[in-house]
Amino acid sequence: MVRSARGMLSGRLLLLALELRRARHGLVSLAILGVVAAIAGATAWLALWALLAALAVHFGLSWPWAFAGVLVVNVLVLLWVVAAMKALAPMLSLPASRRQFHWLFNDPMDPEESSADGRPATPP
Repeated sequence: MVRSARGMLSGRLLLLALELRRARHGLVSLAILGVVAAIAGATAWLALWALLAALAVHFGLSWPWAFAGVLVVNVLVLLWVVAAMKALAPMLSLPASRRQFHWLFNDPMDPEESSADGRPATPP
């Protein structure tokens, strides 16, 4: 029985270690995407002011349209980065480890236990 308990604990600790590695990768990706978002946001901000300056000085269409194109591209990149960050964020919650250790943490955010037929174990 002790060997069985040790094996069960060892398996859960291995799962935790693997999931922490995955979370670390997600955190690094989030940090990199955050830097990309900051650069894109700063570039969009500069392009906006360059657009306003070009409109005020030249009243022409070529430079302002070029700056507008830069602004649109940077805003699209910024939106993509934000969407990618939102997609990576759940990796940091360690869902499988939280399910395995629910008895230890008693986290109210864990999903409700279900029976074999898929219905909740406790009646609503």
